[in-house]
Amino acid sequence: SEFAVCQNELFSLSPDLSVMTLGIWGQKSWKPWLVSGILDIASLSLMRDPKQMRQAERAELRRRTFLLLYYLLRSPFYDRYSESKILFLLRVLADYVPGVGLVARPLMDYLPVWQKIYFYNWG
Repeated sequence: SEFAVCQNELFSLSPDLSVMTLGIWGQKSWKPWLVSGILDIASLSLMRDPKQMRQAERAELRRRTFLLLYYLLRSPFYDRYSESKILFLLRVLADYVPGVGLVARPLMDYLPVWQKIYFYNWG
């Protein structure tokens, strides 16, 4: 259908437009984050009713919906809001839940590095 084609085009163009807006406004600007988010949400909203989808389409819908969580790890949202809350949660879990510290402490050390490398040119 036309909606499916439009939806796929929006989803396919999103990385290119994201990199372009990063080049125009920079990584610290909220504009690339908002443009990319709007494109991803618009792409999802154009998908048809999940009840009418085949299993592979539903799996793709779940995958794309899950990818929206990555916006919590993208600058500038991560820098301003997520980083302190995620690190606080990991610290509490590491200190008060037995055994969790084995995973949480290295993750606390690695998360800022991972965010800067992986989400530097998110899209």
